[in-house]
Amino acid sequence: MSGWRSWSTSARALIVGVIVAGLAATMARVPQIQAWTGKELGLFAGFALAIAVGEFFQFELPYRTEKTAYVVTEALWTAALFLVSPSVLVAALLVGVAVGQVAQKDSPIKIAFNAGQVILAISVALLVYQTFGAPAVTEPQGWLAAAAAMAAYQAVNNVLVDAVISAIEHQPFWQVVFVTTGILHWVGNLAIGILVALLWVTLPQALPLLAVPLVLTFLAYRGWLRSIEERDAMHEMARTAEDISRSGDVTTRLNLPPAQDDARALATRLNVMLGRLDAAFQRERLFIRETSHELRTPITICRGHLELLDPVPTAAELQDTVELVIDELDRMARIVEDMNTLARMEDPASLRREDVDVDVLIADVAAKAATLTDGRLQVTSAPAAGRLRADPQRLTQALINLLKNAAQHTPSDAKIELLVSAVDDRWRFEVTDHGDGVPKAEEESVFLPFCTGGSRAAGNGLGLAIVSGIARAHGGTTGLDNRPSSGATFWLEVPR
Repeated sequence: MSGWRSWSTSARALIVGVIVAGLAATMARVPQIQAWTGKELGLFAGFALAIAVGEFFQFELPYRTEKTAYVVTEALWTAALFLVSPSVLVAALLVGVAVGQVAQKDSPIKIAFNAGQVILAISVALLVYQTFGAPAVTEPQGWLAAAAAMAAYQAVNNVLVDAVISAIEHQPFWQVVFVTTGILHWVGNLAIGILVALLWVTLPQALPLLAVPLVLTFLAYRGWLRSIEERDAMHEMARTAEDISRSGDVTTRLNLPPAQDDARALATRLNVMLGRLDAAFQRERLFIRETSHELRTPITICRGHLELLDPVPTAAELQDTVELVIDELDRMARIVEDMNTLARMEDPASLRREDVDVDVLIADVAAKAATLTDGRLQVTSAPAAGRLRADPQRLTQALINLLKNAAQHTPSDAKIELLVSAVDDRWRFEVTDHGDGVPKAEEESVFLPFCTGGSRAAGNGLGLAIVSGIARAHGGTTGLDNRPSSGATFWLEVPR
């Protein structure tokens, strides 16, 4: 239990009521406790220790943000009906449950509530057992009495726990009861408890032999419960996946199972995959929209000039129109080629990876960018013998695009810096300019296709998008460290 302040008044009142009632039931046993003999004190200590240890062996079935716990110590409580006095059982329960849960660092509210609920439930169980005349375990009637008593215990326990969960989660009580009822668990604890009590009375030296099948049964039962939980989680994921397939809405995400590690890991990975699919579809829609817009402009220009061309044009008019149309067609060709490059970069298999010497790569980039930067480029290279696994041509293209972008958006005398460094398991390439920086409104969109912002520099707005695509294809990322009015640093990171 967590979030006391966020719970409803009815939930908090119910919890406090259970705690107070459990305390009152314990106080009613104080006169009997004061009359204990040394034997009863020893039995109390033994049962309290066993219950505290047993608290570590429990099954938790989640319901939304809360959990219902099934504990193997209920078998001990069944045996105790036959073997110890009611006051010993109540006191051992109180101390054992509290010590066991304190050792597990449970919250004080949870410890107090759990102790209160088991005291109330076992008090009802003792009343039922005593109505049968408290028969011995060696008598068949004793087994019936224990079954009735532990059925009463289970009923009270479930009602109290489920009522609290219902109040906290604002769910119908019957729905919570249906989720958390554990008949098989109750039957198992009842059978083990009667068997332990019977051996204790008739053949105590055989008790250690009972430990082996009990441990194996515990492990098998725990595995069975987990398999059921994982099966239910898988069914829920399959249902959600079918809904996504039917609707085509990849913005939907799978609910993460609260307890099953394997199922939770699978759901997390599938959500990551859905997120990538959603991002890819968003990029595709944006790409198609922006591409149609960019190609429409040169087509409109060509069509307009051809329509305005005189039926019998002069040589000069014809020459001007031909030059304009060819220039616009060249621009369209560049856009289509860049679009092709960007599309290929969505597929990492398009890369031709090889071992690349970082120093050689940077020297090659600097040589090719010399004319673009007009002597303004300053290179700070990586340590000698640095290597990475990459497509050198695509990586060179990305860096050239960054340097070209810096040269186009800075004054002709502003320095441009290329820095290469090793960051953990990645290589980081930075291109820093000392221009006006990127307008705040454009920081989030500079790597999107056809984003030119308010720039008047030549280009179709695909250069930085290609940089981002090349980085993603390598399993890396890109980013911007902006300094409005004093420059910007565009960076690219790829795995070594």
